[in-house]
Amino acid sequence: MKQQQAKLYLPNALFMGFAHAIGLFGFGAAMFGFWKWQTVLLGAVLYCVSGLGITVGYHRYFTHRAFRCGKLMQVVLSIMGVMAVENSIKSWVSDHVRHHAKVDTDEDPYDATKGFWYSHIGWILFKIPSRVQDYSSASHLLKDKWTADLVNFQHRYYYPLAIFFAGVLPILIAFLWGDPLGGLVFAGFSRLIIVWHGTFCINSLAHFKHWGSSQPYFLPGTPQDSWIVSLFTFGEGYHNYHHAFPGDYRNGPRWFNFDPSKWLIYFLELFGLTSALVKVPDEKIEAARLEVIRKTA
Repeated sequence: MKQQQAKLYLPNALFMGFAHAIGLFGFGAAMFGFWKWQTVLLGAVLYCVSGLGITVGYHRYFTHRAFRCGKLMQVVLSIMGVMAVENSIKSWVSDHVRHHAKVDTDEDPYDATKGFWYSHIGWILFKIPSRVQDYSSASHLLKDKWTADLVNFQHRYYYPLAIFFAGVLPILIAFLWGDPLGGLVFAGFSRLIIVWHGTFCINSLAHFKHWGSSQPYFLPGTPQDSWIVSLFTFGEGYHNYHHAFPGDYRNGPRWFNFDPSKWLIYFLELFGLTSALVKVPDEKIEAARLEVIRKTA
């Protein structure tokens, strides 16, 4: 199924267009000092909170179960994730599990073989007739009753939750220093589009050859390790390693790999907030690396 056979999905296209217009205006206004410094700082903080909500929460916990955490931590991660406005846990996890299972095929939701534009944002703007939304890929979320109830609640009330935590909450916080408009425009929309494109780059830039990219662990298909992408995705750029070992709580396995998400998960373990961190043995990683070398020799 080629991209040109898809039809524009108007609700997503209108919302994305509106958010980008407001967000870019917010950046322009910030350059001219229109927002208070506290609002700019709030935007940076919410960028980190919502970005880590996706990488640590939606991705490494709810999708790959790379660690364990208690009920309160699950609630916190679900709220952090909804602040990024990237759909509910159930929808996000379903898409990402299919991406791993069907990478670079027509059943891959953000199939990189359809081109950079499609895998970056086109898959959100266009509806492909053959792609039917189902949540069977997220069935592992239903094994624990507490997690299932939390995920179903967030999915059922996703829109009001997203509106409150991504839009209303920044307004309320910025109101404390007399800048509610900045809270909405800059800490809300400007922050959102940066988080979005960081996530989108994992689907696109981390699947295309470029300077700084490599395939040291997983040879089939397009996934790349990219330290450049990791710099603005909280460590998610080591995508080749992630496709080789998706259950590892680390995306960057070496100590010097820039992976703030793994550092946060490890830090939380020190305080008993995470546990059972999944870590692939070094010998297995080295065997995968040597196998790639053998195949490419």
